[in-house]
Amino acid sequence: MMDSLETMNRNLEELVRERTIDLHEKAAELERANAKLRRLDSLKSAFLSSVSHELRTPLTSIMGFVKLTRREFEKICAEAASPALTGAHDRIAENLEIVAGESEHLMFLINDVLDVSDMESGKAPWLDARIDPAEFIRRGAALVGPVLLDNPDIHYEEDLEDDLPMVRADPDRLAQVMQNLLSNAAKFSERGRVRVTARRADGGVRITVEDTGKGIAPEELENVFDMFHQVSRRDGLSDKPEGTGLGLAICRLVVEHYGGTIIAESRPGKGSVFTMDLPVRGGASDKEA
Repeated sequence: MMDSLETMNRNLEELVRERTIDLHEKAAELERANAKLRRLDSLKSAFLSSVSHELRTPLTSIMGFVKLTRREFEKICAEAASPALTGAHDRIAENLEIVAGESEHLMFLINDVLDVSDMESGKAPWLDARIDPAEFIRRGAALVGPVLLDNPDIHYEEDLEDDLPMVRADPDRLAQVMQNLLSNAAKFSERGRVRVTARRADGGVRITVEDTGKGIAPEELENVFDMFHQVSRRDGLSDKPEGTGLGLAICRLVVEHYGGTIIAESRPGKGSVFTMDLPVRGGASDKEA
């Protein structure tokens, strides 16, 4: 009986030893895989940053020469009374406008890629300051003026609680977040309402951006903050405006940098609501004088 128990114990110890070795090997294998993924992610960020910087120089030149050409062409047309030149004016002017618009769109994309790359790699500058949430909310709305404030088909509303707690963060980054959220709300709401609310919540500030647009399908919601993700056409947004697919990814990176959260809720045909919770940093919960 004793011999049998000793044999069972030895077998059990041997089994535990083998399993422990296997676990260590698996852990080492996972660590090697994680290290490889980290290296690949670092290379990806470096590649995106390098390529984006290289693209900006020639693109800036293209945009400059388009403006110069357009100005010189307008001058020539004004001075010359040639019927042939007058007939070609509208066509050439329209083509130059397209080149300028597409170049500007590409520059936005490059700047967004650089923003994401710098934030992911920890190289992005964060110029934090004490700021009233109402300030960066209204600044973000002003940046989207042509498609929001100046759009007669969209009614813009603000409902901001008085004496909101000051937030310690980069004012430019938070204005960029509001610009992206409000731009999306306005572009996907051909007509209707875009509403921003701000309230004290859980020791911080809760900001919501609500629209009455076409909405997002449930299966898309978990992906809307992914880089380069755009809502697919099958969600009824076949006529959606073009974008970089990075605006919401930047929103999440900025909000999470400050320990906050951002979520999206939506129903197709009923609109969307983006809710952002920002903690009050620096230990103060009241506005400074």
